[in-house]
Amino acid sequence: MLRLSILATIGVLAAQSVALGVKRFDSSTPFYSHDPNTPAACTLWWNSDDGISCDTVLLIVGISVSQLTAWNPSIKSCADWKADYSYCVEGPAPSTPTATSTTSTTSKPVTTSKPATTSPAAPPPTTKPSNGVTTPEPVQPGMVDNCNRFYKVKNGDTCTTIASAVGVTIAQLASWNTQIGGTACTGIWADYNICTGVIGGTPTSPGNGIATPTPVQPGMVTNCNKFYKVKAGDTCVTIASSAGVTVAQLATWNTQIGGTACTGMWADYNICTGVIGSTPNPTPQPIQTGMVANCKKFHLVKTGESCDTITRLYSITVANFIKWNPAAGASCTGLWANTYACVGL
Repeated sequence: MLRLSILATIGVLAAQSVALGVKRFDSSTPFYSHDPNTPAACTLWWNSDDGISCDTVLLIVGISVSQLTAWNPSIKSCADWKADYSYCVEGPAPSTPTATSTTSTTSKPVTTSKPATTSPAAPPPTTKPSNGVTTPEPVQPGMVDNCNRFYKVKNGDTCTTIASAVGVTIAQLASWNTQIGGTACTGIWADYNICTGVIGGTPTSPGNGIATPTPVQPGMVTNCNKFYKVKAGDTCVTIASSAGVTVAQLATWNTQIGGTACTGMWADYNICTGVIGSTPNPTPQPIQTGMVANCKKFHLVKTGESCDTITRLYSITVANFIKWNPAAGASCTGLWANTYACVGL
């Protein structure tokens, strides 16, 4: 009865609009400004010059608030509805969340697309369930109640990379997050929190007894005992030089960094720079005469670098640098490019 009454009212308004020569409230094209992110395939527009409320419009055209906000991303609820504006009220169905393929980059990995659901006007507060652990929002549906560790999924993440980074198995992730698509992980959502640990549970650890820092780049060998957290701008050459190993060894111990070309190394992730049973490499060559014999860390000097820039890079003093590399001279004028200098004992 309410719908019939509203439709009758709208019919009167439409007749009056035609008689007065004003713009119609619904049309196949917008009469006013509209959201630039509205789908190009929109087939019906509501031109809000009629004084009808947003809620009434939704009832008339038979759509939900979530459909309205999906087709008009600039609004989050009916509270954002304004006059003399065109809104899409009929268009393609919103897509469901799907996982996307990942690509190797020199910085953080990036994966799964955000679910096609609307966001609240303001972020919800964190909740504290009965287990006493504060749960960050938003969370992907299906999380167990006894979760005490959380991870916010980033675009590009996979269950493999997440499980590896937090030290658990994919099977555990699937059991703690029942709606991520099982161990195939076909339904994980970016920008949502998932559970990566539960009360009473313990993360997996390698059998070698050495604590592995997280996150780690996938592909690390299990007998690693030395680690390095990659910084933006690092290369395999600079890391290998600093750790006293070869680029070939880095590629062997970290199978997914892109080989010796190092095309797939991720910034802000730990890689392996030493394994159980390995011995440090001899001093790399060439070096300047007089370098201390007990040097453990080396730096390949590049053209334009000075003692000051190198010492700041490794957080050491210029005095120690000159002590370890006496050929550089007291004023560092004897430092040679394309030779290795000692930067740590």
